[in-house]
Amino acid sequence: MSSTKVLVLCATGKAGRNVCKALKDAGFEVYGTTRSNAKKLSDQGITPVVCDYTSRKDLDRALLETGAKKLFVVTDYFAAAKSNGAIEISHGKSAIDAAKAAAVDHLIFMSVADAELMDERVKHIKTKVVIEDYLRASGVKYSILRPCAFFENFDDPANWNPLKKGRLKFLSDQEIKYCATYDIGRAAAIMFKDPAKWLEKSLDVISWKGDLSQVASALEKVGGVKVKSGLAMPLFLRKLFLKDLHYMFLYFEDQKGPKGEPEDFKTFLPDAFTAEDWFRYHGSYSNGERIARA
Repeated sequence: MSSTKVLVLCATGKAGRNVCKALKDAGFEVYGTTRSNAKKLSDQGITPVVCDYTSRKDLDRALLETGAKKLFVVTDYFAAAKSNGAIEISHGKSAIDAAKAAAVDHLIFMSVADAELMDERVKHIKTKVVIEDYLRASGVKYSILRPCAFFENFDDPANWNPLKKGRLKFLSDQEIKYCATYDIGRAAAIMFKDPAKWLEKSLDVISWKGDLSQVASALEKVGGVKVKSGLAMPLFLRKLFLKDLHYMFLYFEDQKGPKGEPEDFKTFLPDAFTAEDWFRYHGSYSNGERIARA
């Protein structure tokens, strides 16, 4: 039945693949958009939909072909929009317009916690504010999930930060609030199953907080190997070459944002992942070697 079908955009991306898995684990019939790697989805039990999710024509076709009346929307500032805020906003608006035309009964948009409070120089997050506003005015039935920093960034070979045995690097060593993308999917499943409670509402996804040494300690406990942690680059280089991310981290570090706390999210999802939970769930280093001791 269409009521159990969910179409997830950008399904092979960092967030999308785990959102798909969580929705499937929750009992939904999950369809995921992909431009080319259909096998990656089908191997996980997700029905692939070959689709350029940034194209309105493709979105209309994907919604028609799947019959899905639930839609999980992800936008991608850095890759799909090529670091152009206006393009990312157009992608978000296009997805919302397609949902409206297809009479989708519940759209969940993945935004960012405290997006409206961050510095204007954090361009990849300020775009989310515009898309949120457009969604609220669209007439589409919606909910908004607002995650913080992803645990997945600790194993991100595409951005030159693979997770290596005995070594942990990140762009900040200060206390930061984190979440797992799998928990974003679990939160979406709860919202999709109880729309009466969650329509026109938003929820911050924040499950754990700690500094880099505490993340390293969590990895040591799971893997049984001493972990050396440190900055992926000096702060002056972060500011010079990664301005957008630099000012996001300043909000995390200096203003202790986002304002929500893990305890708040755990009233909604009591078993939300800690750092240790995430390393166990993630399971392996970038080279495929298992993390957890036998």
